[in-house]
Amino acid sequence: MRAWRGCTTLFLVAAALLAVGCGTASGTGPATTKASAPTSASAWNGPRPPAATRSPARPAVRPLWAQTVQMSTRSAGWALYLAGNPATAPLGTPTLLVRTTDSARTWTDVTPAAARPMLSTANANQVLDAAGADRAYLAVTVSPRAYGPATTRVFATDDGGRTWTESAPVKGVGYVSALSFTDPGHGWLLWNEGAAMGRNPVRVYRTTDGGAHWSLAAQSPTFNSTSTSTAGIPLACDKTAIAFPSASAGWLTSVCAVGLADELLVSRDGGDTWSQQSLPLAAGSCDQTACELTGPEFTGGTEFLTLGRNPGAPALLVSRDLGQTWQSVPLPAGSGVYPQIRFFDTRRGVLVAGGSQASLGDVFYTTSDGGQTWTAVPQGVHFTQNGAAIDFVSPDTGFAWILGGDAPGSSAPAMYETTDAGRTWTSFSPRVAG
Repeated sequence: MRAWRGCTTLFLVAAALLAVGCGTASGTGPATTKASAPTSASAWNGPRPPAATRSPARPAVRPLWAQTVQMSTRSAGWALYLAGNPATAPLGTPTLLVRTTDSARTWTDVTPAAARPMLSTANANQVLDAAGADRAYLAVTVSPRAYGPATTRVFATDDGGRTWTESAPVKGVGYVSALSFTDPGHGWLLWNEGAAMGRNPVRVYRTTDGGAHWSLAAQSPTFNSTSTSTAGIPLACDKTAIAFPSASAGWLTSVCAVGLADELLVSRDGGDTWSQQSLPLAAGSCDQTACELTGPEFTGGTEFLTLGRNPGAPALLVSRDLGQTWQSVPLPAGSGVYPQIRFFDTRRGVLVAGGSQASLGDVFYTTSDGGQTWTAVPQGVHFTQNGAAIDFVSPDTGFAWILGGDAPGSSAPAMYETTDAGRTWTSFSPRVAG
C-alpha cells in the first residue's frame, strides 16, 4: 500500500554516533552477512570502579528522520530513514534501515553490512518490501551518475535483520523502483530506465530462489525503439508499482496523461507477458480527468483497487477471482478525490480521505462488510500537511508521521499512534537506539 499523507514536530534527541565498520560482499551467489551495530566506549582515564558498582554505558540515541515506514503489526515494523537532519546533512548521508518491536517508539539499525557502502554513494536508490514482522527485502541500486550504468543487489532477511543474504548483481541503465514478494521464494523487481516526454521504459525481473538470483522476465521498448510495446508493456505512461498475489498472476500499474488505456496491466504467466486489464468503468470516464489507480491490494483471495480522479467521484473496484471479473463499490461522499483504502480481510477496511494536494480529511471511514457500507470516524487530529503519511495495521490501530525529507528543521518530527480508528492520537518522539 502506498504511503498516506499529514503531521507535526516535537524535539530532537541529541546523540553521539560512533563509527561503524562496514563489510562488503562480492560474487554472483548469495552470501550471508551480519547487520552492523554501533558500539560505545567510556572516556574514563582513571581507575575503574568494581564491575558490580560501575554504571552501565548508555546506548547512543538518534532522532528518526523517517522516509518510509512499513508496520507489519502494532508492535513490529520496518523503516528507511535519513541518517542525519535533511536540512544540514552533507551529500552522501545514507538512507539506512531500522526495525522496531515496541510500536515505533524505539528503532534498531539493521542495515546489512554489505549495503552500507552502497547506500553511502551519491546516486544510491533503495526500495523496501516489508513482508512481515521478521521477513524483509531491501533492494539497493548504485550508479556512478544519475541514469547511468547501475548495479542493483537485493538483501533478504527472515530473522528480523540479524542476518542477511545478498543477491547476485542485476546490471543495466536505470534503478530499481519497486519490489514485490508473494512468498519466501517468488519475487519480482521493477527496473526503471528513466522517464521523459511521456515515455518510461522498464524491465521486469523475477526470482524463484528467494532473491538470490534474478532473471529478466519482460521489458518494454527502449527510448530509441520504433516499437510502442514489447511483451505487452507499453513505452508510454509512468510505471508506478508491481504486485503479485500468486506465482503466476500479477499486476503492473502506471500513471498516464489521459485515460486508463495502459494504467493497469495483468500477467497470467509469472510476468513473461502482459495485457491491458479491463475494468467496469464507463468508456472515456478518465479521458478528460486526472485518474490514478492505487493497488491492487490482496487479502483472503479478494482484490481491492482504488480509482482516484479529479474532477469526478472516486471508485473502489473489487475482484474475487484474481481479476477475471470486477465490480464497482460506491464510496462515501466525503472520501475526497484520491482516497487511500486499506483492507485487513475480505470485510474489514479503513478509508483515509485525501484531496488533490495530498491533504487528509478530518473524517476517516471504516467498513465491516467489504465496502458495501461505511461508518464515518471524526478525527482527533486533522492531518493536512503535504508530506505526511498514515498507515493502518488493523481497523483500529494506525500510525502517522511526516516524511523526513519534508520536515527539515532543528527537531525531528513526531509520530502518532491511534487505537480507535483515529478518534484520538498519541504523539511520541521516535528514536534510533544502539
